[in-house]
Amino acid sequence: MKTQTLFSSALLFAAKSVLANNAIPDSAFSQNNGIAAAQAAAPAWFMASGTCMPSAAEDGQGHQTNGVDPDNCNLGKLANGCPQQPSWQGANTFYGNIAGEPFSNIPTYYNVVKCGNQWKILYYVYFKKDTGHKSDWEGVVIAFNDQGGGKWTRTNMAMEQDGSHPWVDWDKINDTFDGNDDFTNWGQKSRDHPKVYFGKWHHSAHIDWHTTTFKNTCPPNSENDFRNADYQFKAVDNLRHVTVIDPSWVWGQASSPVKIDVCTY
Repeated sequence: MKTQTLFSSALLFAAKSVLANNAIPDSAFSQNNGIAAAQAAAPAWFMASGTCMPSAAEDGQGHQTNGVDPDNCNLGKLANGCPQQPSWQGANTFYGNIAGEPFSNIPTYYNVVKCGNQWKILYYVYFKKDTGHKSDWEGVVIAFNDQGGGKWTRTNMAMEQDGSHPWVDWDKINDTFDGNDDFTNWGQKSRDHPKVYFGKWHHSAHIDWHTTTFKNTCPPNSENDFRNADYQFKAVDNLRHVTVIDPSWVWGQASSPVKIDVCTY
């Protein structure tokens, strides 16, 4: 957050205490499937144009969404069988109200788990495919530490990256925001919600863009997967607990979030 030098140090301290990683109470995690805690840290998701865009994993009536065949690094077929992306309106184009989807806002599936002396929240998004396999689940886990007095703050975040889960400290996440008023700002750190960027080809989750290579062909690894902020939606607009996903449903090579051990993530 940039500040004017004429602000007094007292005012700066007051601003940071309000805007930086606001604490939430025990009850936010323990009541109603932890929905209040999930809302308090819910990410914003960003996708590059031309990718297989996210879908609902189920229709709200107990029916699984069918995946589609992969394109195997064929740029011309990368989006085949996936939801149609809206007309691009520039960076941050809203992804929602998609024809054929059961919800006006694309769901983010979440789970809240107490892991020793931490609370952890899983947030996952479903895609009908990535470039290499049918069905795809991708997302992040956010960990909270006890700050005393029954208050918890965000400490770090792990990202799904082709089966590995690198952790990043909360104050090292490039882009965070508190709400609608500062959502379009970039470079803000230590706010309440992270901005997470999905790779174009494999949808791996990242805290940064990669726009210099592999826009039009498969990358050798998730680190080099093309990603930017062409499209976005906020997880908080439709958080669905993982219990809406039947554990018997099969997702091919993808890991269903209802079966993920959040504590060992």
